[in-house]
Amino acid sequence: MLAWRVRAGEARRLRAPRVRRASVGYVERHLLPNERVLYRTRLHWVLFARPVAATALATALVVGVGAAGRVEWLWHASLAVLAAGAAWTFARYVELMTSEFAVTSTRLIFKVGLVARYTTELLLAKVESIGVQQTLPGRLLNYGDLVVTGTGGAREVFRRVRDPLGFRNQVQQASTGGGVAPAPPP
Repeated sequence: MLAWRVRAGEARRLRAPRVRRASVGYVERHLLPNERVLYRTRLHWVLFARPVAATALATALVVGVGAAGRVEWLWHASLAVLAAGAAWTFARYVELMTSEFAVTSTRLIFKVGLVARYTTELLLAKVESIGVQQTLPGRLLNYGDLVVTGTGGAREVFRRVRDPLGFRNQVQQASTGGGVAPAPPP
């Protein structure tokens, strides 16, 4: 949008400041009226461990076999493994960036995936239990599996979630009314 400013006989065009809009995720787009996000998390970076290890091993093979230069088919095979490792790493990156886990004032919202999307939205009143499973590396690196059980026996497992204990604590606090905002006055 352009505006004009006239000062002491000169006219200047002014540009309105650009408003930069933050990207809005799945959770924000699907909030109910008077609902607010209390806590959010994503998948943990540890999901890159295997693809990066495979890519590093393939890189070492490419360099090692390339230096030897005698076995051409092995060099091509290690190049294929390198490409597969890079593709696997990219797929995990997309998985990390498209996952959202949130506790709102009234619901739990889980969303994973870009093309094939999987979502679960569960009212806090319908959460029967929320469990956390952590291995020793999970405890050290602060990741684990969330096991959410709703009334009626619906059971959802979400693997490699960052800060699962914090998520569980927020669910418990919100379900007891500790995280629920008071209703606005009429």
